[in-house]
Amino acid sequence: MAALLNFFHAFGQYTFLQNALLAGVIIGLVSGVIGAFSILQGTALIGDAMSHAVLPGIAIAALLGIPYYWGAGVFGLLAALIINFIAEHTPLKTDAAIGLTFSSFFALGTIIMTAGHSTTKLTDILFGNILAVSGGDLISSLVIGLIVILVVAIFYRELYLTTFDRSYAQAQGIRANLFRNLLVVMITLVIIVALRAVGVILVTALLITPAASARLLVKRFQPMIWLSAFFGVLSAFIGLFLSYTFDWPSGPAIVVTGAVIFILSFIAHTGLRLQNRHA
Repeated sequence: MAALLNFFHAFGQYTFLQNALLAGVIIGLVSGVIGAFSILQGTALIGDAMSHAVLPGIAIAALLGIPYYWGAGVFGLLAALIINFIAEHTPLKTDAAIGLTFSSFFALGTIIMTAGHSTTKLTDILFGNILAVSGGDLISSLVIGLIVILVVAIFYRELYLTTFDRSYAQAQGIRANLFRNLLVVMITLVIIVALRAVGVILVTALLITPAASARLLVKRFQPMIWLSAFFGVLSAFIGLFLSYTFDWPSGPAIVVTGAVIFILSFIAHTGLRLQNRHA
């Protein structure tokens, strides 16, 4: 309790902690919402590819002295185009295209950073540092987060039908491929938002873990979205508290918190199944 009171006291004093907490709320919210669509549509692996593929863009942006999210956005979308092109124009399946693309981009980014002697810390890029979020980063995250939530609100029906029944969506006149690609774009945007907090390597966990936890506890999709968003925000808050209190790296602290929530959700899910079986 004393540690928690100390954390809230510090929150009232330090701007960097306020920025970190607000960024965590934004990241947890949008990651939870998009993650719910992603795991049910089976595009979680694409999120993993995008998170690794943005490294060259971050490296180039660091060398040019421009905001990292511009480089990350360009290379994330480029990776998505390459994956789709390989999957559609070669005998290779999507998983092979993803593996080829993200590993190549990740290696290229590492080379660029090493050769260019980038001043950006590689550990912060790989594992994140939410305590280093600046006011500019916070505004960028807020804008991108609002865009993602707005797109989901406007195209909820199309995204919902495309996620659950592509054939039915196409029969209803919905361009399923278009909205599948739109989801990939939003996954890329969420990755850009979350990079500062959890880094390239761990960002996929924020897309998967809260949504997976929610999926174990609820059956209907809308409650799953809300619960996933709540778990995302909760993971960010508790992870930030642990990071500040025990001087742990922020990205791993947030991800491990999410993993603990998943374990608890799994235990609750198993208990409910056993209870229903014996009822």
